[in-house]
Amino acid sequence: MVDMGYDPISMREIDPVFGTMEDMKELIRTAHEKGLKIVMDFVVNHVSDESEWFKRSVNGEEPYADYFVWHDGKEINGTHKVEPNNWVSMFAESAWSWNEKRQQYYLHQFHAKQPDLNYRNPKVREEMKELFKFWLDLGADGFRIDAVSFLFEAEHLLDEPVKNSTYGGYWGQRRHIYTQHLQENMILVHEWRETLDGYKKRDGKTRLLCVEDINPAKFLFQYYGNETFLAAHFPFYNGLVLLDYKKSATKLDKVIHELVDYLPKNRLPLWVTESHDFPRVSSRFGADAVDAFNMLNLLLPGSACVYYGSEIGLENSLVREDQSTDEAASVVHFDRDRCRGPMPWDDTKNGGFTRNKNSWTPLSSKYWYNNVKAQSEDSESHLKIFKRLMTLRDTSAVKYGDLRTHVVNTWTYMFTRNTNNDSIAVVINLGSESEQICPEDSNFDLPEIMFVYTGSLNSGFKIGDEVRIISAKGHSCAELRPKAGLVLTTYPTSAAIVWSSASWLLILGMGIITLR
Repeated sequence: MVDMGYDPISMREIDPVFGTMEDMKELIRTAHEKGLKIVMDFVVNHVSDESEWFKRSVNGEEPYADYFVWHDGKEINGTHKVEPNNWVSMFAESAWSWNEKRQQYYLHQFHAKQPDLNYRNPKVREEMKELFKFWLDLGADGFRIDAVSFLFEAEHLLDEPVKNSTYGGYWGQRRHIYTQHLQENMILVHEWRETLDGYKKRDGKTRLLCVEDINPAKFLFQYYGNETFLAAHFPFYNGLVLLDYKKSATKLDKVIHELVDYLPKNRLPLWVTESHDFPRVSSRFGADAVDAFNMLNLLLPGSACVYYGSEIGLENSLVREDQSTDEAASVVHFDRDRCRGPMPWDDTKNGGFTRNKNSWTPLSSKYWYNNVKAQSEDSESHLKIFKRLMTLRDTSAVKYGDLRTHVVNTWTYMFTRNTNNDSIAVVINLGSESEQICPEDSNFDLPEIMFVYTGSLNSGFKIGDEVRIISAKGHSCAELRPKAGLVLTTYPTSAAIVWSSASWLLILGMGIITLR
């Protein structure tokens, strides 16, 4: 449980703290009966130093001797040895640790108890393929691959260039040109995709392969592969996760177009607005902004990863130092336990999350009224808005519509999804003051009057309201409150819309993905 479990001891077992293998089989079986698919969060860059693989590698036992990246180190004046180079880990320390028994250094780009696997060893690559097959044979429907940019390192082991930067702490003081984004990473992902597609050839069912890389969009495109060299179905794009209340509509537009303008042919983006590593929207933009960001996440073209709690506008928990479990908090400058608080299901003790005396980390202090049960029963709630947005995903405009975007003013952003027979417009006010929503100089060809399909709780608009978006005949266009969002259609809609499920709901440790 180093870094909350990102240090697997055995890749073919369930940690007893989470249950048993029989529990896993029951989860998969029951999910499939309900039409759900199970995607596993898969750690492939490293294992635990307590794993049998590493213990045997330390002892030099075959075939494990070279399962990890070992090095004698650099000898200084014939008296002592030091690390092979200046590479640093994400945990603000050298990426090399000395093993006394083997008398060598081993590489770890994360915690010292998470030694990196050596993917230049064909036996390691074959071992990982067999692990994929093991879980696919048990019924898993796909994998989210963690930390894909770290899989390979340069063989020459040269020092990485040093830069003068205070961003990212110790980690940010290197240009990671030899430890991240190597071309071999994409080749390895291609091999894994071939393994998963082999199962599809048997029964016609797609097994999903998505990869995680926190870096900017330009680093992600390689992981899509191409028409003849398939890789991941998509990588997670975290551009929206890194925005906060200081960022303007121009910055939001840039983040969106950095992805959609350069996507490989016939590929779709995967949007993320919240995750297990960053403050929630309600903490970055304010509680009133959660509906607007759900509109972004669910109505932009492509797939959406919904981090649990986004549906109800869950806020960060207040976690004291004595309650924290995040060993990397000082490195990432944010205690990630805050955004990992338990889901509040109702207003009972611990939000109905556990029957234990206390939950594993503190709940949001607002659980007694901001919970799933309360919002399910409320006629107007974040959850009700979320369900209306999910219903809209089944329309032709959101499934197939073109995307057009427009910076209305410094803080107001608009995008449309259009087909020949169907159009929607989404307007968001990122600012702290009311703003007019007139896209006067756009080429959207929108009517003067549109109708509210749904609005954020703070928008001041109701479903079916007429909204003037073009100033004409002496009439000014509408104003939108701070942090509010509107979804507009060219035809009146009713509040009596029932949520219809997406074609896939993929349950991950970090969220739910809706796919087409």
